[in-house]
Amino acid sequence: MNRQSIMEGAFFLEEKAAFSGVRKIAGKVAKDIELVFGVRPTSAEEMDQLSSSAVIYGTIGRSPVLENLSQQGLIDLEEIRGKNEVYLFQTIEFPGNEAKQALVIAGSDKRGTIYGLFHLSEVLGVSPYVDWCDVLPRHRDEFVLETGYKYVSKQPSVRYRGFFINDEWPAFGTWCHKHFGGFNAQAYDHVFELLLRLKGNYLWPAMWSARFHDDGPGLANSELADEYGVVMGASHHEPCLRQGEEYKYLRGKDSIYGDAWNFRTNEEGITRFWADGLKRSGKFENVITVGMRGEADTAIMGKGATFADNITLLRDVIRTQNRLIKEHVNPDLEQVPRMLALYKEVEPFFYGDEQTPGLIGSEDLEDVILMLCDDNFGNLRTLPTEEMRAHKGGYGMYYHFDYHGGPISFEWINSSYLPKIWEQMSTAYDFGVRDLWVVNVGDICTQEFPLAYFLDLAYDFDQWGTSAINKTHEYTQLWVDKQFEAVCDEKDREKIHRILDGYTKIAHNRRPEAMNADVYHPVHYQETDRLLAEIEKLMDETKELYAKMDDEAMPGFFSLVYYPAMGNLNLQKMQLLTGKNHYAAKLNLMEANHLAEQIRACMQRDRELVEEYHTIDNGKWYGMGLSEHIGFTKWNEDECKYPVLMQVMPAGKPRLMVSVDGTDQHSEGSSWHVNKLYMRDFKRPDMTEASFTISSVSDLDAPYEITCEVPWLICSSYNGMLDGKTKASERIKVQIDRSKMNQETEASIVVKIPSGTCTIIVDAKQPEQSGLPEKTFVDTHGYVAIEAEHYYAKSDSGLAGFQVIDGYGKTISGMKVFPTTQYFTAGQDAPYLEYQFVVHEAGAYEVELYMQPSNPVTTDNTLSYGIQVNDGKIDVMNTIPKGLKVGKESNLEWAASVLDNIRCHSSEVICNSGLNQVKIFAVSPGFVLEKLVIYPAGKKPAESYLGPTESYYIGKK
Repeated sequence: MNRQSIMEGAFFLEEKAAFSGVRKIAGKVAKDIELVFGVRPTSAEEMDQLSSSAVIYGTIGRSPVLENLSQQGLIDLEEIRGKNEVYLFQTIEFPGNEAKQALVIAGSDKRGTIYGLFHLSEVLGVSPYVDWCDVLPRHRDEFVLETGYKYVSKQPSVRYRGFFINDEWPAFGTWCHKHFGGFNAQAYDHVFELLLRLKGNYLWPAMWSARFHDDGPGLANSELADEYGVVMGASHHEPCLRQGEEYKYLRGKDSIYGDAWNFRTNEEGITRFWADGLKRSGKFENVITVGMRGEADTAIMGKGATFADNITLLRDVIRTQNRLIKEHVNPDLEQVPRMLALYKEVEPFFYGDEQTPGLIGSEDLEDVILMLCDDNFGNLRTLPTEEMRAHKGGYGMYYHFDYHGGPISFEWINSSYLPKIWEQMSTAYDFGVRDLWVVNVGDICTQEFPLAYFLDLAYDFDQWGTSAINKTHEYTQLWVDKQFEAVCDEKDREKIHRILDGYTKIAHNRRPEAMNADVYHPVHYQETDRLLAEIEKLMDETKELYAKMDDEAMPGFFSLVYYPAMGNLNLQKMQLLTGKNHYAAKLNLMEANHLAEQIRACMQRDRELVEEYHTIDNGKWYGMGLSEHIGFTKWNEDECKYPVLMQVMPAGKPRLMVSVDGTDQHSEGSSWHVNKLYMRDFKRPDMTEASFTISSVSDLDAPYEITCEVPWLICSSYNGMLDGKTKASERIKVQIDRSKMNQETEASIVVKIPSGTCTIIVDAKQPEQSGLPEKTFVDTHGYVAIEAEHYYAKSDSGLAGFQVIDGYGKTISGMKVFPTTQYFTAGQDAPYLEYQFVVHEAGAYEVELYMQPSNPVTTDNTLSYGIQVNDGKIDVMNTIPKGLKVGKESNLEWAASVLDNIRCHSSEVICNSGLNQVKIFAVSPGFVLEKLVIYPAGKKPAESYLGPTESYYIGKK
């Protein structure tokens, strides 16, 4: 394939019998080819008009040419006939007419052909975001597919795969109206193209102010979707092909639909409303939502209704809807895809309780896809039991990358992390959720990266699912190569990879809207400083790449990488600096004023980023950055606040303060007050450097002098001057040379400052290590903190066992048992992890587990693990607090777990002085262990967001 072969005749055979939507997609692929070769291919309806190298595409049942080729033995259509969304992609020597060679793209159905056509774009190096993000391919002079090349795609793993455009104002709505005049077919043409290029097939359209079936104008949206083979659905509270917004416009005192969204008081009007929706749009390819919720996504019935009342209402509603579907769509209900979303309060109505049978097992739901849901924050709720998996209609999953609701909304920018998506959605698939996957992507923009992964996972679960543990890294690299190979060398693509991993991990740990000055501790364990250093490194790499991009490369890089990364990182930096500012101001440190200026710069940068996003590429994404995102104090943007900046007045005389980094110890050296501080970092054998900071409390010249009598401690500075203006603080690094200690274990660093002398006692006594096995953790700071992957030993049970999920969770990884669906009995068939640790005193200790905030997979509200210390009694602990209600923002424990993205659970145990062992047994599905912290009962380590940094263990490098 080259310019000459494209120009010498028609390049595409476009049969009259072909689907019109397939022909339109072929037109889009022709544009792709023009971007690659610089010349636009043409099409013809007759074989004798084709060039010597041509593309013949078609769909079984709509292509006489394909049938003829199959009869001649040049292709074999039987390989794909009758299959779902499959295509044959094969080169042939064509004996007839002028065409000598041909690439045949044969689809088993409409979508199969469309996926095959877009596969041609992919092999030519065209990004799926060529239209959506203006990602341009590398120019080629020639592309060769060898004669005899053949590829047959697989059937998709999940039947319906798509996304939900939700909470469309102010961003997506502004974008649509600015560029297209509304939520019309012009706008949706781009959405459908993105969906199909990503091998999706299912869409919930914008719905809070939009009416998909009216806004086309008229049925143009619906007709275009049907033409392209996009299966339309509607959100969980929009039954019978009617969008919620429609009733708002049609209701009224004299309306044929009545004036109440109430099936009990207005059954005739509501039934007619549904019937007319089915008459209007039932002719298209849909998955029809059934069931009912209250208006505007609220509860179905009022507070006065009983549990049984709600269930009875839903039974009556579904029975009525099934009757209407039989009357107006297809008398054979089995042939009509339908879906009931078990969202929020509908979930308990489905299961029922001990007194009231739920909808589960209802004949009216026999062929209906039962769509389960996450808790709106990316953690699955209930999943099908083994018995439930026999349900004929199958199961779906409604997942969230965006959410408008409590405890705090997240809608502005991508904050989804691939290892978490993999862990949750692969679990869903393992539990039999394989018929429908839909993800809430809000405004779509900045969600392109996780959306591609979600849809690829659904399309080819064999490649990316449960058996592909720890392949999100590989996926990210392939994704980066696909988008940026044309404009970035390998080294720069590796940087993009690091940026994507880095910013999404940070955003996963705390979403932007929920981030504030009080999340990370400003000094404990230096978690704020460590994160700021990581953020600065990522921002520097992002800015370096930005400077390299030319005008053609910039739109794709800016929209897919730069804006979501820099937006996220700048906001996180702003709030972290605010935490340091507040801490410094409370100590009257002049550093607070310097930090305030940095925070103001971050605020300004936030506005500049949004403005640039709205103007770049001729305003292509205007409106997409409008969502409020800073300092949420409520569940939504109401009353959100910029950081409060604290400034201090300088003291009237020279004053300095000394603080030990990583702790809240501080002193101005006065003999009347605290003037001794303690540095315990060197108790760890692996620690070679620690630090303390000297800070100005005034804007007057203030000198310091440092003395240390021992030769084995070296300070980075021994004297200096701070003025609170040009220099408000100085970090003093302390290095240890253990070869010079001569049995000494303690020393003093004396800091002379204007108000007196501060003495830092350096404790460098090493823990006893002789006889301790590798991976034994040693208490050096009053606690033992263990990353879960650093176990001493693990025991599998048959095929079941713990495996490491790299990068998972808030620190370095998570440990989870595979297969994911099994239950175990601790001490009998349960896999376990064993940890060895040393404490100095016998007595009562707390073993606190840091876990992924999974929800119970069944309605019994239990998610358990077993714990055993020193081969004693095994205690089985339920990690779910009593009374916890998943998805109820008023439930503070659940709210905290989803905002913090962690659940902690403590068990009190008795430990010996010296070596101990603790075993953690898997009991329930969904248990993912990230970290353990062991400390004397009643002496919890200093508070922090990420927990104490990991303790020293034998053999640690």
